[in-house]
Amino acid sequence: MNADKSAPPIGSPPPWDVLALSVQQSPFLVVITNEEGHLQYCNESYCRTSGYILEELLGTANLLDHVLTLTAGEQWQGDVLSLRKDRSEYWVRQIVSPLCDAEGRITHLVSLGQDITHSKVRMEDAEQALLLREQALVSSSNGIMITRSDENDHSIVYVNPAFERITGYSANEVIGREGRFLVRDDLAQPDLEEIRVALREKREGQALLRNYRKDGTQFWNELHIAPVKDSSGLATTHFVSVINDVSERVNYQKELEYQATHDSLTGLANRNLLNDRITQAIAWANRQKLTVGVMLLDLDHFKLVNDASGHGAGDQMLKQVAQRLSSCIRDTDTVARLGGDEFVIVLTDLPETGDVDLIAEKVLGSLARPFDIDGQDVFVTASVGISMYPRDGDHGEILLRYADMAMYRVKEHGRNSVRQFMPEMGVTAISRMNMEGSMRRGLERGEFKLHYQPKIELATQRIVGVEALVRWQHPQIGLIHPIEFIPLAEESGLILPLGEWVLAEACRQQVAWKDQGLDGLRVAINMSPRQFRQEDLAERVAAVFAQTGADPACVTLELTESMVMQDVNSTLVALRTLKNLGLTISLDDFGTGYSSLSYLRRFPIDELKIDKSFINDIHENADDAAIASAIIAMAISLGLGVVAEGVERKEQAELLMKMGCPQVQGYYFGRPMDAAAFASCLREQRVGRV
Repeated sequence: MNADKSAPPIGSPPPWDVLALSVQQSPFLVVITNEEGHLQYCNESYCRTSGYILEELLGTANLLDHVLTLTAGEQWQGDVLSLRKDRSEYWVRQIVSPLCDAEGRITHLVSLGQDITHSKVRMEDAEQALLLREQALVSSSNGIMITRSDENDHSIVYVNPAFERITGYSANEVIGREGRFLVRDDLAQPDLEEIRVALREKREGQALLRNYRKDGTQFWNELHIAPVKDSSGLATTHFVSVINDVSERVNYQKELEYQATHDSLTGLANRNLLNDRITQAIAWANRQKLTVGVMLLDLDHFKLVNDASGHGAGDQMLKQVAQRLSSCIRDTDTVARLGGDEFVIVLTDLPETGDVDLIAEKVLGSLARPFDIDGQDVFVTASVGISMYPRDGDHGEILLRYADMAMYRVKEHGRNSVRQFMPEMGVTAISRMNMEGSMRRGLERGEFKLHYQPKIELATQRIVGVEALVRWQHPQIGLIHPIEFIPLAEESGLILPLGEWVLAEACRQQVAWKDQGLDGLRVAINMSPRQFRQEDLAERVAAVFAQTGADPACVTLELTESMVMQDVNSTLVALRTLKNLGLTISLDDFGTGYSSLSYLRRFPIDELKIDKSFINDIHENADDAAIASAIIAMAISLGLGVVAEGVERKEQAELLMKMGCPQVQGYYFGRPMDAAAFASCLREQRVGRV
């Protein structure tokens, strides 16, 4: 081919028209000014961006003043905020260079620019978001701690002002340390393992921990940790920890639990805690083949102290008696006040039954010394009754009842002495052995009956529910109270067929009332511990519903605190399975067991029943009233129903109404009655009025 003679040789500069077109069509914003900064040329990109045409810009000042001081060979670059013709703002990233003639004199200035408005806005938004996040960390009322996430390095890289305020440590004192220093040597905390595992697995975790401030004071930390990922979202680079000082809440819960389990006058265990301690002592003694002693003590003629010196003096004496009894026992034993001048001592881990006599002698000797009451010596004696596990019984109620029988024998024979329970003290018309056989025959012959006690809605004074209570109508003896046969039924295993009969009979009655037009009535049924522990409990309950046609939505199962707390994990599974049937769960005798309030959130509980022991003196005892009010408020805040049982006086009902208690039951509104009497009562709504 012949070369094009019109084309410039390779390597020579392009023609001026090509250069002009490249500048004119460049995507960059090109501006040429004279040495004084007045515009002489701009390309199409500049015009499109600014909204002006060239003629409108010629001769206008276009560059910043400090650019005019550039010398040959220098350049300036930076971001400039400019205005379009429509007065809107835009950002230009500029590079300005001088142009020189052959003698090196500056004749023009050339500006190359790029519109960076969108990226500038994004950058400003990112900076603003980062600033907001930083401000949130600084302003947070919770402590914030950011740590590294290396396998062997969880050192602190940042703490906020709230962390410094809560812990007392400054940022300089903790940066580079690992957060576990807040635990100090208090390592025996179960929740610590949850945090360790979360760190290893690089996942979220939370725990309630005892932490310690710089000055050594303890605070409760509700700790939440969460991993921080890198930009890819795959690798964990840090952990952020939120430190929440919940000491006030935890201490309040502990105070509620203490008030619910301790006597307000003496600080001793009350009846609620006593029942739990006896249960625990029996369980331990059963495993270790040891003996438990239950000692019931009643002060002789204590009424004379109150009558002679007033109730203030009586209270002083009760406090001193509590101190002396506590000094007679070991740390593993328990002293409780039942009320009035009655005390109970639970002696655990006794190798021999005779060991209890040594403690009894020590108790009487301690009480024999005079009491200093308002500067005067006052003397008091005591009558003491003793029962033993396993010799006399295997249940707290039985042991207390037998110790009470022995104590009254002491009263009958001159007081100021000790006597152990003997079987002849509690002889009844039938022996224990015969009773088991009689119960089996009674189940076959239909001797067991259900009575029904109404539950009242305080706001309307109307019956809204009923509790089914079993009774044994023995053909020779007559009516036998449940406390006489339920413990034996539990021990012998008869509680299983008896409990199933109670459930089925109550369901049949609920259907019968519905057929009579008395529908919408919720029936509550007590469940025994042994019955609750059946592996196929839910299937058995479902079978009863299927056989009777009862509506599960109108059935409530009542379980005691001590029952559900024996094995928390299995209890949780059992409760959820029962709830899936559609029935509701009530926690009976609330406050008498040993449950932690935190479990109320875990267990699918629908209702709390305040134990009768809190209601007995609610209208006279400010402490009982405070406990009941706190339980009601707590239950309502958790979305639970509340029933106060054992209401026997108008004053109690009025006070409970002021406290906001939704439902009550007790003799004031109605005693347990047979099905026909209850149906009649329900139709006519013949209940007491507040």
